[in-house]
Amino acid sequence: MRISENILALVDRLFQAQATWPELIKQIRAESGADLFTAQKIALSHQGWRRLCNQRINRDRDCRKQAIGHIKHYGPNSLITLSINETLAIDEPPAD
Repeated sequence: MRISENILALVDRLFQAQATWPELIKQIRAESGADLFTAQKIALSHQGWRRLCNQRINRDRDCRKQAIGHIKHYGPNSLITLSINETLAIDEPPAD
């Protein structure tokens, strides 16, 4: 997936501004016209957002619930994996 420099800059700017996840996804979708799943992939291509989300999905009950819902909804295409020891992890994006 090729992401424009403008979108990458937007994602980084929102990370630096400590935006919320819903605000990040909303901004990505507004700027790029992407669907929800693609906007999530774009957001998680940013190392900082991916690290923050990995922490939150394993520590915050509501985030974990959302992550498990994502896995159930997207199945094998999910951006998140659940390990045998019940730890959630966001998959690394493939190298371009």
